[in-house]
Amino acid sequence: MFIDELTQNKIHANLDESIIHGTLRNCDIIPALCKVIKDTPEYLQLLASPGSTIHFALSRIDDNSDDWWNSEEATDLCQELFEVCDQYAPEGYYFGAHPGDGSDFGYWKTDY
Repeated sequence: MFIDELTQNKIHANLDESIIHGTLRNCDIIPALCKVIKDTPEYLQLLASPGSTIHFALSRIDDNSDDWWNSEEATDLCQELFEVCDQYAPEGYYFGAHPGDGSDFGYWKTDY
């Protein structure tokens, strides 16, 4: 876990460690990203929106076979969560795929 210096929000991930690895499925990635940002205002705002896709996703968290996980809505939610995670990347880091493994997501040190 680290604390965002600007906002003082807790981010439930360790720098230079995988958050999720070996999958590109929305049904795996979305719950993992929700755990990372669960104490941020952005996540709370998603939860506060009635009928938001986050509620739909969380209600299906135990059913990886639900077709919704392959929908455009799920992909859009995943992208939105990636963007929120990236906002909290500390200086000198980025959130995304590891440079050597496209299915290894976390906060990684930039090379520049």
